Amino acid sequence: MFSVEVRYRLKQIYRTVKQLVEIASNALLFLASFLAVILIIYRFGFEMPEGYHHEVYFTYRVILRLFLMLGILRFLFNFKLLRAEKGFWVEVLVLLVLLGMTLFSSYIDAPDFVAQHPFWHSLERGLTYIIVLLLSVIQLSKQIFVVLRSRVKAEVLFATSFLFIILLGAVLLMLPNATYDGITFVNALFTSTSAVCVTGLTVVDTSATFTPTGLVILLFLIQVGGIGVMTFTSFFAMSFLSGTSFHDQFVMKNLLNEASLSDIFRTVVYIVLTTFIIEGVGVYLVYLQIQDVAGIGNKFFFSLFHGVSAFCNAGFSTLPGNLYDPLIRHVYGLQVILAFLIIFGGIGFPILFNYVRLFHYWIRNNIKCLLGLRYKVEHQPRIVSTTTRVVLPATLVLLIVGTGLFWIFENHNALEGMSVTGKFATAFMGAVTPRTAGFNNVDMSILHTSTIFLTIVLMWIGAAPMSTGGGIKVTTFVIALKNIWALLKGQDRVIIARRQLTRENVNRAHAIIVLSILWTILAVFALILLEPEATITQAVFEITSALGTVGLTLNLTPTLCVASKIIVSLTMFVGRVGLITLLACFIHSQEAKLYTYPDETVIL
Repeated sequence: MFSVEVRYRLKQIYRTVKQLVEIASNALLFLASFLAVILIIYRFGFEMPEGYHHEVYFTYRVILRLFLMLGILRFLFNFKLLRAEKGFWVEVLVLLVLLGMTLFSSYIDAPDFVAQHPFWHSLERGLTYIIVLLLSVIQLSKQIFVVLRSRVKAEVLFATSFLFIILLGAVLLMLPNATYDGITFVNALFTSTSAVCVTGLTVVDTSATFTPTGLVILLFLIQVGGIGVMTFTSFFAMSFLSGTSFHDQFVMKNLLNEASLSDIFRTVVYIVLTTFIIEGVGVYLVYLQIQDVAGIGNKFFFSLFHGVSAFCNAGFSTLPGNLYDPLIRHVYGLQVILAFLIIFGGIGFPILFNYVRLFHYWIRNNIKCLLGLRYKVEHQPRIVSTTTRVVLPATLVLLIVGTGLFWIFENHNALEGMSVTGKFATAFMGAVTPRTAGFNNVDMSILHTSTIFLTIVLMWIGAAPMSTGGGIKVTTFVIALKNIWALLKGQDRVIIARRQLTRENVNRAHAIIVLSILWTILAVFALILLEPEATITQAVFEITSALGTVGLTLNLTPTLCVASKIIVSLTMFVGRVGLITLLACFIHSQEAKLYTYPDETVIL
């Protein structure tokens, strides 16, 4: 019907229109998402007249319909491409939900519906806020993830993501509705840094300073900081972003420390889902423990806050005295539950996934044997990784030794007058919490010097790699000890579980230890100069606590001057991101040289 030239022209016009629609759609989605986030901050962060609440709500409904319209346009122009993506049915479900919400909102606009059905009206409002906010986060995550395509170094991306969320958190904590009597920028920045870096050090009384809105903001910062900013954004972006490039996946491979590019998306999903599952179980168990505790107002929020804070190794509490508060001081079941949440969070996602894989392998093969299919049993050698073989024994040793020594040192001091159960629970928590959690269940000011030294050592060693914890990491500590042992035996290699570690692995472990000691020396020296009334023990304890992202204090942090607060904040940031990662942001890595210089020996 049309000539070849006309068809060619029509195709060109179609492609041009399609590109213009995509550009306009992306711009509108970004602006709408940004507006939705700003409006929710305005809605809950500021005092406003009642009429303004309706304006914000109706604006959200307009944004919801905009998402629906642009989603339908995207399907019309890119159906074949979208059909081949892994997130196709998720997007179909999202569109159906948006369509249902649009039809439902039109129905409830009928006269007298609000008066007759107040529950459905409130439910529709709540769902509108949640859905639009969730879609806005997804859209903004896509834009953030696109930054990966600009060839930004993984180290720079990792550090700047934490810095961005810290500054954002400081601004949010300064909102009028976030605090009862206001907060200075330095204190807000310190609190935000402590939450995002899952430390737990505070310069203000959390329960007396922050309103329920402020505590929700704090909880959000802890959750995002615990899992990692890029993990969250990658989870949303890789679920809905079309065509992630090889470079995108390679950057995420470095951030997640994955061995295979094919497992990146699955690892991100597993991390997020595992976190929510463990936290959900923890919240339920905490709730059971405090049901009969009088004096705790909203028990569900208390359980949620402490469950998330424990798994993320943050150490924040909504009570003035933390776990030593008179309300829960003797609820030993609560302390044990929080301790195990801390352990699960600090043991590292790779170890958790490693044992899930081992359990799945064992169950599958046993079922085959029971069904008489022994010939189909698969043998997979070394399912348990070398990292797991290092982390679990080291963690077990630190917990047993730490609990025992704490009990011995404080038996006639902090543990005086407690039952055997109480002494065990308190000593166990005293060994767990220094490994980057920060909950204090005893009066820190009365601890013996030996207990303080034990706590400093545990804080410095820290938790496992790729976990919510900090410190130099147990793997680093074990590798250094193994290297010393190999040196004493005259061996030129480090062997763990019948595997020889690479020289790069050993060098990195020693670099982490040296940099940690150097930063501690410089920060302690600066703190002593700025806080002349502080003892050397207090200074070392506070800096080690900040660098290990622990959160325990000998009552020095609340009295710090502005300059000292900045130093401790910077130390928390360094402890969470890592000194090697930060230095790699500024130092250009050199290509491997194809020549070597003659060997020489320096006298040691």
